[in-house]
This record gives sequence, C-alpha cells and structure tokens, in this order.
Amino acid sequence: MPGEGYSTIGLKPSILEKLHGITDEYFPGMFLPSTLIIMMNEIKRGYYTVEPHNIKLDLSGKYNSITIRIDVKDWLEENYTDFFEDYSKKYRIKSFAQFISYFLMNTFESKVEAQNHVIKLKASDFKWLIAEYRKRQHGKDSKNNNQTFERFADEFLKELLDRVNEAKKILNT
Repeated sequence: MPGEGYSTIGLKPSILEKLHGITDEYFPGMFLPSTLIIMMNEIKRGYYTVEPHNIKLDLSGKYNSITIRIDVKDWLEENYTDFFEDYSKKYRIKSFAQFISYFLMNTFESKVEAQNHVIKLKASDFKWLIAEYRKRQHGKDSKNNNQTFERFADEFLKELLDRVNEAKKILNT
C-alpha cells in the first residue's frame, strides 16, 4: 500500500504542537507522518487499542495541512466511520477534522498508557546481566559454554519475568 499515494489532513496549531512534542519524545528524529504510519501499524497488529481518554483540546486557530500516506488517511476514515458517533457524544465534535484531532490524541495517550507497562532499560542496566553471563560461562556447566549472550539474555530475562508473574499471582490471591 505505501506506493498508492498521499493525502492531506487539516489539524489545528495546538494539536500539531502536541503531536510534534509526543513524536519527539517517543520517536526522536522522526517526522509526524512517519510516526502516524508506525502507530497505525502498531494498532493494527494489536500492540494496544485506542481508548477514549478524558481530554479537552484547544481547537482554535487556522487549520494547518499535513501530508500523510493514503493508507493512513484510509485508516483514519475507517475509524471515523466506526467511532464518530461515540466521539461526537463524548467530545461534542461535528466534523472529520475535529474527530482526527481527538482520535490522534487518544492514540498517543493510549500508546503512553501501553508504554507505562513496558520495562525500560538502558545499556548500563545490563551490566549485571553481562556479569551473570560471564559467571555462568566460567562455570562447569557445558550447556552454558556454547550459549550466545543474546540467547542467554532471552532465557535469563524470561525466567525473571516468569518469577515476577508468579509472584503477582500469589500476591493477588
């Protein structure tokens, strides 16, 4: 679909400013249209769903146009068809442009909410993992001697997450 073409949508200045800020935070160095492509694909793959949040937007000012891929525009139009009635009740919107503003902000808010459930690690956070890998490499177990760091890290972190999930179950009962 990427080769189908491009379309434009209109967004108010305050919405564009917020969307650029969020893009800079979560997708540094990307342009807003590229961010929209990525987020559309994430939602289509089920990484998270767009939930309506309690937001109030400033829809004053002149519309600015932004060029997006036609498949993103089609996706926005599909969502407009599916959710316009709900959005018009919740946010009192009356047009496609207003719907897009609220829908995109809800998309980013849903992504932020999904990101809150992700473990964020920096490279320096892996020093303990590297030390554990080296310790097990020098151990007597021949199984670990042929294991790559990536495979070890996957198995070790999976084991830790399984233990955390088991502890959550025990604490919730």
